[in-house]
Amino acid sequence: MSNEKVQILMAVFNGAQFIQAQIDSLCSQTYADWELLVSDDNSSDSSLSIIRDYCKRDSRIRLVLDGVHAGSAKQNFMNLLKVADADYVMFCDQDDIWDSNKIELTLHNMKCKQATCPSSFPILLSTDLRVVDQDLNLIADSFLKMTGLKSDKTDFGYFMSSYLVTGCTMMINRPLLLLVQDAKPNIDAILMHDWWLSLIASSFGCVSYINEQTISYRQHAHNSVGAQRRSLVDIVDALTNMSRVHQNAIKTILQVDEFNRLYGNNLSDECKNQMEAYLSLRCAKIWEIIPCLCRAKAWRCDFISNLGLILAFVWRW
Repeated sequence: MSNEKVQILMAVFNGAQFIQAQIDSLCSQTYADWELLVSDDNSSDSSLSIIRDYCKRDSRIRLVLDGVHAGSAKQNFMNLLKVADADYVMFCDQDDIWDSNKIELTLHNMKCKQATCPSSFPILLSTDLRVVDQDLNLIADSFLKMTGLKSDKTDFGYFMSSYLVTGCTMMINRPLLLLVQDAKPNIDAILMHDWWLSLIASSFGCVSYINEQTISYRQHAHNSVGAQRRSLVDIVDALTNMSRVHQNAIKTILQVDEFNRLYGNNLSDECKNQMEAYLSLRCAKIWEIIPCLCRAKAWRCDFISNLGLILAFVWRW
């Protein structure tokens, strides 16, 4: 494999407890031509001093956006995307552990995918992960199996209503990076940076998934977003809190609305029609909800999830 630089974006906030182990796992990668861009969101612990120490020891590690207050992991990663300039960009949480071949494996699969596509084709590639506790004890050997998500659901319609990609497993190519950088989204309308990138990639290029674990995804008390195993208790809780479920569904519409504002004019007719159908859900009559979801091709992974999606829009009635 040719030595092409891979930039890794790390958003940090009070990560001193785990950040050294994470950076050490990057330094142990089998693919060595990488650059780590770290943005610290005004941490009050020793994160910043730890990062600066690594910067002194390894020229591939750079502290960027120093002193820029983001206020959330989503905003921090979106800020980092603005300064990225490599052909391949990956995303790194402060508290996980990367497998030693993560960059090599992901880049190999990215280049294989690119070989079958035009050079300007935007690609997002993601992988499975294993879920561990804060001491790295195994909770689940597969995030997909744990959550019930399906790796074949990578089309635009699906990403309007649902997520699949876990940000810390992503690699994007330069065409996708440029599409992101050319727009100025309202961050409040975006649910999460990985979901936003999935929408862009699936509409203008593709999302591809590797059914292989490349990371130990650490779960602890301070995760911004964590892995949750779906259970009967969760389903009952959702049914008894339909107001919250409805509001979450409305948030997906607001995200698609923002996507339409920025990218709608450049979409294919098929994507425009899907998006129009999904956006119409906010004022659809009760008997129009299922036809709208069909036209949008926005169905989720299984019967229970799809029933929840329907009920989320029916609830206001």
